[in-house]
Amino acid sequence: MKKYVILLCFIFLGMNLNAQEKNETKKAAVENINSGIGVVDMKKILAQSKAYQSLVDQFEDVRRKHRNTFTKQEDIIRDEESELLKQKNILSKEAYAEKVKVLGKKINELKGKQAADAQKFETAFERSTGKIQGALVDVLSIIANKKQLNLVLAKSQVILVGKDIDLTDDAIKELNKVLPKISLDK
Repeated sequence: MKKYVILLCFIFLGMNLNAQEKNETKKAAVENINSGIGVVDMKKILAQSKAYQSLVDQFEDVRRKHRNTFTKQEDIIRDEESELLKQKNILSKEAYAEKVKVLGKKINELKGKQAADAQKFETAFERSTGKIQGALVDVLSIIANKKQLNLVLAKSQVILVGKDIDLTDDAIKELNKVLPKISLDK
């Protein structure tokens, strides 16, 4: 009987050691996974990036100047249209129709130029934003290497995030050092 009790004790002891070993293996695996992942909040990074803020300010300034220039040109065309309406009964139908045609052509040219310029500014903004994103990727790569991370995800793609894997503040700090300002490509 003693042999069975001793045998049972060894079996339970062996099972307990095996269970502890499995728990330690699981903990090590979880720690490995946790230390290999980082998360960044892209919206926060852009909102607090000095380069992006300066780029937005430059873009708004260019757009405001663009709008003012075209508003003046639109006012000139409206004045021409008003003058043309005053001359409607004075001019012959053919002369009036020709002037309306010329005015319509001016309006279409102005609209086309507005659209082309707006597209040009949008493209320049996107190019400059791409440069910021490129610098951010470099910064995140350096941070990931320092912290020995295998994966960096956007916070918007993750449901729950622990503060210990959030790299956002470090990324903002480094990005502002590396790229404090950027010019709008024209």
